[in-house]
Amino acid sequence: MVEYSKQNKRAWEYNAYDFWYQNCPPKERAKADVQNPIKQLRKYADYFDKYDGVRVANICGSCGKKAVPLAVLGADVTVFDISEDNKRYAQEVAEAANVKINYQVCDVLEIDRKVYANSFDIVFMEGGVLHYFHDINDFMKIMYFLLKKGGKMICSDFHPFTKIIDSLLLQQKTMSYFSTDIFEGEMAHARFFSDEIRKKMPLCSYRKYTISEIINSVIGNGFTLRQFDEHPAWENPDVPGEFTLVAIKE
Repeated sequence: MVEYSKQNKRAWEYNAYDFWYQNCPPKERAKADVQNPIKQLRKYADYFDKYDGVRVANICGSCGKKAVPLAVLGADVTVFDISEDNKRYAQEVAEAANVKINYQVCDVLEIDRKVYANSFDIVFMEGGVLHYFHDINDFMKIMYFLLKKGGKMICSDFHPFTKIIDSLLLQQKTMSYFSTDIFEGEMAHARFFSDEIRKKMPLCSYRKYTISEIINSVIGNGFTLRQFDEHPAWENPDVPGEFTLVAIKE
């Protein structure tokens, strides 16, 4: 595991289970997932053609908030994430929802190629993933090898516009749009903790990308780009907050 991944793992295993539990106990989340899984997937449901029997790699799937609804809909979901705390919560939700998810705690860049190469119909990520990886090309190479031929990558993330303006109100550092700096910063949910706890929380190591860096890494690693949608910020519909990219392994 690379050094910055160890740093990010420490951050994502600091009070993570307690945070998810206090935000929504597993049985409550499971109830919502079972009652209306499409609603729980939110806008991402528009990017799935079908669910039943589809093999999905949920990259940095965190607490399972999208993995469990996908499983409820019949998908065969494998989560790859760096946090044992996230796994614990996700599996409790899955059990309460009476579904199974395969949850692999690992550095995404070190996913076992012998086991998972050419295995998935879809690789799916959302909620801010790319900035945890210092070399986006290394990341996209992994996404490519995970997919079967004809498979689809659904990559939704924070819009690069958030590099210069905190349009998602995450209270994270802003910088030059074209900055290639690696820097330390808080996790996105750190803002929900008291200042006393917040000061003790380990920092993550980030590298934020421009739109062109993201698109060129997708194309340069063999994908065919099919769609690039921009979404408004959560609190201000006049500025971009997220994007969703769809690409195919031909």
